[in-house]
Amino acid sequence: MYLSARLKTWMEYDLPRLQATWQTEISCQEQVVDLTEMFCAGDELDSTTQFHALRPYREGVWELKTGDVRIFGWFPKKDHFIGVVAHDAYFVKFHDLYYGLVGEVVQYRDALDLDVPKFVPGDDPNAVVSNCS
Repeated sequence: MYLSARLKTWMEYDLPRLQATWQTEISCQEQVVDLTEMFCAGDELDSTTQFHALRPYREGVWELKTGDVRIFGWFPKKDHFIGVVAHDAYFVKFHDLYYGLVGEVVQYRDALDLDVPKFVPGDDPNAVVSNCS
């Protein structure tokens, strides 16, 4: 898992201050740590509750999810995620920010000098994560 500088800063400064609203038994920070550890350990991820592709699918943008946090990025190859930006889940849903966040990820990715293809295309969770349900 890789993080943009913006996402790293968000995780250091903003994430610890978020208040859990959906999954209140653990903090937002603990939720992200748990999801990150599962992803990095190769544990099974649920392709409906923990990650999924965002429309338009041709852009190859994915969302890693906890009850309270959304992390947006892409998979340059299977089991490798590059996170660009994250927000409180309620904020994203309430303001319907998905289209703009997809654009932000694509713009960031396009600015990088990466080998082509820069991302795994499509919306098949098995194409981006080895162990998913």
